[in-house]
Amino acid sequence: MNDLNAHNQELERQNQQLLDAYAQLDKALAQYAELYDFAPVGYLTLGEGRRIVRANLTCCAMMQRDRVVLQGKEFVDLVLKEDRQTLLDYLGRLCQGTGKVDCEVRLHNGTPVRLESAVSQGQRECRIIMLDISRQKEVEAALRESEKRFKALVEVTSDWVWEVNDAGVYTYSSPKVFDLLGYTQEEVVGKTPFDFMPRREADRLLLVFGDLIARKEAFHNLENVNLRKDGREVLLETSAVPIFDADGAFCGFRGIDRDISQRNSPGPKA
Repeated sequence: MNDLNAHNQELERQNQQLLDAYAQLDKALAQYAELYDFAPVGYLTLGEGRRIVRANLTCCAMMQRDRVVLQGKEFVDLVLKEDRQTLLDYLGRLCQGTGKVDCEVRLHNGTPVRLESAVSQGQRECRIIMLDISRQKEVEAALRESEKRFKALVEVTSDWVWEVNDAGVYTYSSPKVFDLLGYTQEEVVGKTPFDFMPRREADRLLLVFGDLIARKEAFHNLENVNLRKDGREVLLETSAVPIFDADGAFCGFRGIDRDISQRNSPGPKA
């Protein structure tokens, strides 16, 4: 009798352990489901025929479709017609193991997204991370518009606008350089300011420029003698500000030059 009671107690203990394990498993699954559904990126799984097998709620929100509606749909049909071939080529290369791991397309509602994908073992499923890049595209468009306005401005200004890298080499020159020095933009880019100065002036400015690079500070109204392409000397006034990249590293200077030869030339004698 005692042996039977002990056996029953052991069964009850094991049963309770099993119930506790099921409860912990249910809790873990619920947490996983919450993480999956409410992740800040879309999760999408494609099966045979590029049909949607699973999609989290973030992905459904991006595509403005209910999960039940998405199940079984071909993903290609949910992309703008203009981008469908891009997606098909991408998925084809991905399945062959020769494609890049990311791709940009627009969904049927116009939302631009970046897809980062991986194929499961056996290539039965394609698992996709979908990122909404609308904000990035807006910033890129605003940057292009800003650059367009800047270019239009510098091409009509009376001053020569330029950029040099941290080695002092011209990386950009506005067309105005032709009026000041007689050189085209193409002839200037890749050279240094000292290539357009008399030797004595270049030696003097090399010391000044070295100090400016060391301090990485803006400078104003620096007078320097330059040689035009025809050999004539001109006196320029230079101002510039330092350029830094996103990490704060010094990249060079952006500045302007103006011809002040007339300002410093002696006036007519009385």
